[in-house]
Amino acid sequence: MSDVVQSVRQLLQDFIAPELRELKSDVRQVDSKIDSESTNLKAKIDSETKRLEDKIVSEVGRLEDKVDSGFAQMRTLLENAYLRSELEATRDISNLRERVTRLKVERGSSRQ
Repeated sequence: MSDVVQSVRQLLQDFIAPELRELKSDVRQVDSKIDSESTNLKAKIDSETKRLEDKIVSEVGRLEDKVDSGFAQMRTLLENAYLRSELEATRDISNLRERVTRLKVERGSSRQ
């Protein structure tokens, strides 16, 4: 029996142990490659994220400018409309004054 145990031990040492060492080495290489690729992928993701963030900030700034411009135009249009209505009211008041003056003149001349 001792010979069988010794033979099994020898078999393990001669065939299985080297294979296990080779597999360990392969696993280390795969781990190293995964770490390297993971680092590269993280750098690419970070770079793309930064690019997208910059683009979003730029677009938001552009939209803010557009909105501000739109509000400025609306403000100008409202101010112009207000000024036009004020001008029309002033004209109406002036016309009414002229009519009142004419009526006073006409009534004053008809009383005499």
